[in-house]
Amino acid sequence: MSKTLVLVTNASTARVFSYQAHEEFSLLKEFSHPESRQKGIDLVSDRPGHSNGKGGGHGAFVPPRNPKQVEVERFAHELASWLDDERRQNRCDQVMLVADPGFLGVLNKSLNNQTTQLVFKSLNKDYSQVVQRDLPEMLGLAGPKKNPYF
Repeated sequence: MSKTLVLVTNASTARVFSYQAHEEFSLLKEFSHPESRQKGIDLVSDRPGHSNGKGGGHGAFVPPRNPKQVEVERFAHELASWLDDERRQNRCDQVMLVADPGFLGVLNKSLNNQTTQLVFKSLNKDYSQVVQRDLPEMLGLAGPKKNPYF
């Protein structure tokens, strides 16, 4: 019986669930990256520097990358690294990724080839606020809920 890890995430929080057929869908680990929620201006220490332009003009130095995007990529790398560690230690046979569309692309770029091969399904959905008991049915991992009155 294969063990599945289900990563439900957005750019600032993640929950990892463990799932095996006919067993409980259980929370394995939670991640939080509050820096991804901050404004870009709050992530840098001071104002952009200035440079002398040609012809005696002055211009502001604009950093080549958005500090907020750097934090999003840092969080994606942290998650990818953790998944790879689980793979190397044979703690999972397959992985399902559930993330908001913008973050899913960043996460996919952070996964190495070996971990990517374990991904059997990816969903472009932000289910980070969905309660745990509702996730298996929403993800197609469980049959329809049984009516308790029958």
